[in-house]
Amino acid sequence: MSKPLFRVKEFGLQNNKVIFFFAGMGTRTWLYAWPIKRMVKRGFRVIAFDFEPLIVHRRDPETYLSVIQSVVDMVNDQVNDLKQAGITDFSVFGFSMGTLPAIRSAATIPDIEKAVIMLTYGSVAENIWSWWFIRPAKTRAQRLGYTMKSLDEKLAPLTPIANAPNLKGKKLLLYISQRDKIIPYEQAIQFKESLKSAEIDFNLIENKRFGHNLSGLNNFRNDTVWLDFLNQNSA
Repeated sequence: MSKPLFRVKEFGLQNNKVIFFFAGMGTRTWLYAWPIKRMVKRGFRVIAFDFEPLIVHRRDPETYLSVIQSVVDMVNDQVNDLKQAGITDFSVFGFSMGTLPAIRSAATIPDIEKAVIMLTYGSVAENIWSWWFIRPAKTRAQRLGYTMKSLDEKLAPLTPIANAPNLKGKKLLLYISQRDKIIPYEQAIQFKESLKSAEIDFNLIENKRFGHNLSGLNNFRNDTVWLDFLNQNSA
């Protein structure tokens, strides 16, 4: 039997505010135990998704789209079920590649009001084309006949730039890092600029010292910032 492409765990079932948390691709939920614990302590029920690490390395664009859509559909179903139970406060929190389902969920599910987007992309295709670590994904895409432009068009449903205009009316906290080598600063800026072009309000935190992983760790440790943001207007 093949491994599932994503897994779901829940924490703080007694709480009546809900965060859908999306781990970075290839990392497991247990790595985020401390921030999840902090969310639970502050009154949030956390529904956490993590992803099979070989999705990017050994799969194709159809798989990327299918996995993200399956996750977003599950989030939508859970929102509808939880609303029936009287819950009305819904947020998303995505880190690294986990920002893709976070952004897509916020863009397409009206009841999600707040989003923490920590170290995200502009064009996913550009990242696939430029990051040496996932060169097999680029090679496979080329064998399937894709150019960077045609891959960008194919992956538009999960690309942050394409989803930015649909975040109107949401509360958004965006983290980027100037020294990021995994999702380079110039790619992250694409999403920031697309938000500005769509006239969407957002809070920006820009790290000038650390790369991808250390910046993420620093952001998670400074939990007062994102916890206060998520608790805005919460009952």
